[in-house]
Amino acid sequence: MKTRHFAHGKAGRYLRPAAVLVLVILAFPACFSFRVTVPAEPECVLGVVAVVRSEPQGRNFEEPLLDEPVVATDAAIYSLVKVLQVSKPLTLQWLWYSPDNRLARRSKAVEINAKSRYLAYFAAWDKLDSPYFAEKKGKWIVMITADGSFLARKEFTIN
Repeated sequence: MKTRHFAHGKAGRYLRPAAVLVLVILAFPACFSFRVTVPAEPECVLGVVAVVRSEPQGRNFEEPLLDEPVVATDAAIYSLVKVLQVSKPLTLQWLWYSPDNRLARRSKAVEINAKSRYLAYFAAWDKLDSPYFAEKKGKWIVMITADGSFLARKEFTIN
């Protein structure tokens, strides 16, 4: 009768390769390194753009901003923008384009966050008075720029 030592039996044949595999796996992370670039926190993230006919003052900007239907007989139209994560000054400007793709109005530049404080969000708006759109029904576009660069674009219809 032949006796076998445990290390030389079937279990020994599987333990050695498994131990070598574990050593190889543990050794590889020390040999490789990966460069990871962590992006800076985003600034000036667009929250929402809405076109409304009701005056924005007194509105609760914590609630969602939704478009309102606008008609040619409205006294004015407002383009609201909510921007998130702002920590530097921004200069905003609205460009209103009529259905014939002509610039109907360019707003004055408005400086936001002049003191460079971190703001979780801010809301701003521009007003388009009736004489600009009363006779021009159809699809309009309002574009908003921040520091001269594109921030947002919103299409809307005046009935």
